[in-house]
Amino acid sequence: MPTPTLSFYYSWQFVPDAMIPNIMAEFRENGVRHLVFSHIWLQRLMTEPDFLPKLRQMTHDQDITLAECHGLWGRGKDLNCVDPDRRPAMIADHLRAMRIAADNNCKTYTVHLGAFESVTAKTPNDILRPLAINTLEALIPEAEKLDLIIALENSYERSNTPDEVVFLIEYFQSKTLGCCFDVGHANLMAPAPGKKREKYFSEMDAAWGDVIEEYPNALERLAPHIVTVHMHDNNGYEDSHNLPGTGTVSWDVLIDKLKTLPRLLTLQTETRTIPGAITIKTLAGTFARLMRRW
Repeated sequence: MPTPTLSFYYSWQFVPDAMIPNIMAEFRENGVRHLVFSHIWLQRLMTEPDFLPKLRQMTHDQDITLAECHGLWGRGKDLNCVDPDRRPAMIADHLRAMRIAADNNCKTYTVHLGAFESVTAKTPNDILRPLAINTLEALIPEAEKLDLIIALENSYERSNTPDEVVFLIEYFQSKTLGCCFDVGHANLMAPAPGKKREKYFSEMDAAWGDVIEEYPNALERLAPHIVTVHMHDNNGYEDSHNLPGTGTVSWDVLIDKLKTLPRLLTLQTETRTIPGAITIKTLAGTFARLMRRW
């Protein structure tokens, strides 16, 4: 298959508006043509719509494309939000965000089923799943109109397992619903020789308690439905969003498998880029070397 478009994530919440063109220019000078339409920008646009023409002008001036979109997420924004008073506004916000994504030529709109209620409130899946279904019933018709694919992301909580993602995709049987395969999240949930329960970071304790339900074949389970991929690395114990090659993900093996995915459209970086953590040159160079294996 041809090499998919690679879009770059960046931690824009730490960047003042006056510096955004500088960061974009640095990406451009390091060979990057596509950026992820960040949930940071989307959330801002919910209350500050005048930012959108400014953002479009910045990308135009730097010859940068916003190729993929990470949708709104977090408490009160996830698909399985349980607050009945919040749900209508949550759905309306996603519909608006999807229109923004489509208007900016994004192919996919990645969303989280939701972790807060599962982890903090210990709400069981038999309550959360129907709420996610209800949300998708409202979003899928709009996605069909927009020619936009809603990509459900696998994570590391009971409410976001590969099985839950597959259930929802197969429930709807819609070409506008697929999966965003998160490499780092799958690596956290994968068994490995000598892996020890006590070494996991605290979020896994909150999500699973004493017994973590491992998923040895997340990629194979999700493969028929994957339309985009979040690419980052970790040590198998923390969701650290590190550069590929710095953790325990076997990238050569992974890329060979990604090449066979029937619905794959795009790839996205998800390495954390907080100030001082990593340079754009290093970020772009690392992924350029990785993509030569495609």
